[in-house]
Amino acid sequence: MMNAADLLRRLQDALNSGAQDGHGGVLFVRFDRASTLRDQLGYSGLEELGSGMAERADEAFENAAEILRFDWASMLVIARDTSWDRFDSTAESLFSALTERPYAVEDDEVAVTVSLAHARFDHRFTTVDELLLPLVRRVEALAEQGGNSMSAVCPGISAQKALDSSDHMLGLLMEALRTDGMKVVFQPLLATSGREEMESYQMLPRLAAGDGKLITAAEFLPLARDAALLPVLDRWMTIQASRLLRGRLESQRVRLFINQSEAILADVDRREWLVAHLEGEPGLAGRLVLEIPVEDAMAHMKGTAALLDIAAEHDVGVCLSHVDEHSRWSLLNGDLKADYVRMSPSFVSRLSADASLEKRFMELSVPARERGVRIIMPMIEDSQTAASMWRSGADYMQGNMIQAPEDSIAV
Repeated sequence: MMNAADLLRRLQDALNSGAQDGHGGVLFVRFDRASTLRDQLGYSGLEELGSGMAERADEAFENAAEILRFDWASMLVIARDTSWDRFDSTAESLFSALTERPYAVEDDEVAVTVSLAHARFDHRFTTVDELLLPLVRRVEALAEQGGNSMSAVCPGISAQKALDSSDHMLGLLMEALRTDGMKVVFQPLLATSGREEMESYQMLPRLAAGDGKLITAAEFLPLARDAALLPVLDRWMTIQASRLLRGRLESQRVRLFINQSEAILADVDRREWLVAHLEGEPGLAGRLVLEIPVEDAMAHMKGTAALLDIAAEHDVGVCLSHVDEHSRWSLLNGDLKADYVRMSPSFVSRLSADASLEKRFMELSVPARERGVRIIMPMIEDSQTAASMWRSGADYMQGNMIQAPEDSIAV
């Protein structure tokens, strides 16, 4: 007989593989009026009834599910390999099959109703308890409401729960990437010259929590990096920008800046994917800018040179971010010739309070400006900082004072 520990291990294994591959789920079924049935049929009668229900569950899932007795009144159905396209409909078929015909019990026939809850395997269920407890509670609630009903259980991770637990944050991120469920917001870059022909926006990823709140990239990027998910996020951002620029923004004079990780510099396969993608999306020319931290560029000089060549060939811009007065400006004017330079937020903060730094920055940036590099000043949060940025000769300013990120671009 399978003990509780074995059952939980088996369910955890099924959850892990199913969430990763995008298939399977679990169902929890309980007799309605369980105590009354026990008194009427006895435990031997309940055993016959349970065996009959297990046979019907086997038939519904074509003998491809594990049927486990959870206790004397309920059973668990683990459907590891059922595709998600079929899982919900099969759950409905099982619910009907369990109740539409009476069961032969000893020399009589017994008609029953059941309460059933089902859930797809999902990264947001980070433990067996987070999967199993809601199923059991949902069945208990259905039974209290009269039974003879079924319900789907979906994971719900609030923003605060994700912020408090790295496991929940990672589960939320993995599921969002797997199901194309990431969100984006857009923050405009204000051109200081006033003569800009195109509107520029930075496209920023967000995680949507179960309570509807959006979690900023700063909260989940460290976990994404540790879990080697940044290349997946990079590709998702590139594809999302492409969809927008050939879709609702196709006729608009809009340029999108998207962040990319060092994977695009360190991994030849990643750059080959980018080349193939750009060749299939000619509408990105002149309208997409790939943004990478200057520290990553310096750590992968050959990869950066290759990326710059790819970008030039396909008329895609490159922006080096997190630049300050300590950066290697000689490289920015030499081997790392990007189209844009985004200064670091800490530099912007210091620049507005230090006149000598403003003078030094003007001197450092002259060669880059002379060859057409455009300089972006981010995190403009107050009027004093904005005034300093105007004096510095920045080409673009960005920050909540200019405009907070919004979930769409007005067209």
